[in-house]
Amino acid sequence: MIILVVIIIFGILISVHELGHFLTARIFGVGIHEFSIGFGPKLLSKISSKSGTRYTLRLIPVGGYVSMLDEDGLSGNQPSNAGNTPAGKSYASLHVAKRMLIIVAGGIFNLITGVIFFAIFVFIIRNSLGSTVIYDFTDDAVSSYVLKQNDKILEVNGKKVGISSDAVFRIAWEAVKTPSVEVTGENGEKIVLENVCVVDLTVLRDGEVLLLEDVPFSSGESDGFSMAEADFIVYRDATDVKNIFKHIFYQTKLSVDQVWAALGGIFTGRVGFESVSGPIGVTNAINQTANTAGYRFVIYFAALIAVNVGIFNLLPIPALDGGKLVFLIIEAIRGKPVNPEIEARIHSVGMLLLLFLAVIVAIQDTLGIFR
Repeated sequence: MIILVVIIIFGILISVHELGHFLTARIFGVGIHEFSIGFGPKLLSKISSKSGTRYTLRLIPVGGYVSMLDEDGLSGNQPSNAGNTPAGKSYASLHVAKRMLIIVAGGIFNLITGVIFFAIFVFIIRNSLGSTVIYDFTDDAVSSYVLKQNDKILEVNGKKVGISSDAVFRIAWEAVKTPSVEVTGENGEKIVLENVCVVDLTVLRDGEVLLLEDVPFSSGESDGFSMAEADFIVYRDATDVKNIFKHIFYQTKLSVDQVWAALGGIFTGRVGFESVSGPIGVTNAINQTANTAGYRFVIYFAALIAVNVGIFNLLPIPALDGGKLVFLIIEAIRGKPVNPEIEARIHSVGMLLLLFLAVIVAIQDTLGIFR
């Protein structure tokens, strides 16, 4: 069952991504050879008698493509509506700004889909939305030496937070591990806490905004790196239109922040490569989440995946949309395109590297299932 759910999720995201390219190209009058969902052997295929575009559903639901008229810039303008030759303009004949919009449209459509999924998720859990106002602390809490009940967390290390999950992530990510920190006990005695994480918090307390420095939190470990563990419980947010839109905004923003934090962490060594997952790892994670937290969190995972796919595709990596965008930016600066054959070779190398990475991640995910 869960495999079918994952296939449906990826199918939706792939379709939406390619639809972004397709619709934007259509707006600019570009002819489309083929609109394909999936790779490999054809399952269904139909040619539009009006546009000459072939619409194809293929066997392997892990990708797709929109093949545009003269997309590689090597073939020149082609005759309209001759057999399967599509009606419309050549992609290469468009102004570079329009080609940029076509390229980024897929990723933007994925990000919009992520917002929609988050909106659905927030609506489903609307009666349990977490605020940033502290209700109580866990039994082994150490932050209670500095924080107090009814404190409203406004900022974590100077970064504004608006909902509980945002605050929890910021505390986990921003806190720095320290050998020891001195705090004051209930009776004014000095207490030394060892091997904890500390972070600066800005809170609203009794109507006054306070900057609390070196707030301690217990140190935990996730995916091979140390992080602080939030040890407080928050009040539930009011269920009104304003708060629902606030949570949709912050959930989306949080997912984007998490992607950039993870990417930065991988390059700096803070996040291990074992934290990278492909379709197999995602399927396993969704299965575990569905079994423990319920299927409503599958919607949450779908939103996270949509945002991840959108951002990943816009990274400046050859073969991805972001890599193609780089060449278009170079063309805009130079006033002429990069040699199409050279660009094609670079994208081919990028595709091979991405396929190699996909294989490594798939092996890692498969081994992780049996650990």
